[in-house]
Amino acid sequence: MEHSLYLNAIKKALKSRGLSYAELAKDLRMTESGVKKMLTAKDISFRRILQICEVLDILPGQLFSSSEKSRIKEVELSNTQQEALIKNRTLLAVYWRFVVEKYSLDEISKMQNLTKAEAKKLMDRLVTLDLLVQSRGQYRARHSGKFKWSDSSKLAKHLNQEWSELTLQRSLKNSAATHRLVGMKLSNPSYQRCIEKIQNALDEAVQESEREELTLAKSELHHYSLLLAGVPQGVFDPEV
Repeated sequence: MEHSLYLNAIKKALKSRGLSYAELAKDLRMTESGVKKMLTAKDISFRRILQICEVLDILPGQLFSSSEKSRIKEVELSNTQQEALIKNRTLLAVYWRFVVEKYSLDEISKMQNLTKAEAKKLMDRLVTLDLLVQSRGQYRARHSGKFKWSDSSKLAKHLNQEWSELTLQRSLKNSAATHRLVGMKLSNPSYQRCIEKIQNALDEAVQESEREELTLAKSELHHYSLLLAGVPQGVFDPEV
């Protein structure tokens, strides 16, 4: 956890709510000097962050989300990098597991049903593509921290379509999954409000995911995929 980011988010939240350090100290049963020291320290505990969130009446995920937004950078991959990840699905899976999901090489080998030698060969390929860096036998991501691929990139467009179709097909086949299609007649303002409410619900789910990744063991977490799709057309309307 990069404490300075969260501490800055806490300070901004205090300012936006017009709360002083003295008022926060009273709610936390601390001295004002103790609060000031805590908000300039680099070792604030997650338990204390939760207490502050309760005082501020915000979800921890909202705090983390606000602090993360400033550090999410957009990464533009080269055509060679994109083509390699699109053509080799196992290579993409290894890259995703290591860089995004933060699994170790041993864990990736088991998850992707690869031998250690096969997994290492793919990691070395990612080094050659300049997607990973290798130093003293250790691998690390070329792009550290939170990042996103450009929405207009070939890779992002390809994966958005492929993963959306995969999620839909799985939801139709799996009785334990959630799938609901609703046709409605709404005014344009009502349609926009409906989409906004659904987006907010998904944002809350993402915030809960971020909170649990910080507080729970990996063994307690499970992968889920949620797909939101809405179009201003009826199912029998002609294509525009």
